[in-house]
Amino acid sequence: MILSVLSAGVVAGAFGLLFNVRGKNVLFAGINGSIGYSVFTLIIHLEIASFIAMFFASITMAVFAEIAARIRKAPASLFLVAALIPIVPGGGIFQFVLYILQGLRDAATSTGINALMETGGIAVGVIIVSSVIKMIPRRKTLVHNA
Repeated sequence: MILSVLSAGVVAGAFGLLFNVRGKNVLFAGINGSIGYSVFTLIIHLEIASFIAMFFASITMAVFAEIAARIRKAPASLFLVAALIPIVPGGGIFQFVLYILQGLRDAATSTGINALMETGGIAVGVIIVSSVIKMIPRRKTLVHNA
């Protein structure tokens, strides 16, 4: 499990570089990917549905991205988009398309619904955190002219 969590961080950092994330921000994106993937893995080990695991992992990643955005004075999406890559259900979407091409309608329906629920879990988690953050008023700093 430790190796897969570290690998998720490396993958997130590598995609960060691909998405033109620079400097220490790549490190934050990689850490975010590792944290989110570890949450996902822990929930899966509890034998809870994968879409619920992706929901909670995406909430964790979105919260980390918002915190990193405040620390690094950068957009939260910089830390979130690359970090989400390790939990994107690419395999399920691939299987869905493959079953469609093979004419296996029942398998395609089952796999497609599961992939859609996983993707929806990720999207809803990110939207919830983003909406809550926008409702919190920001502190205004006072500028003193001395």
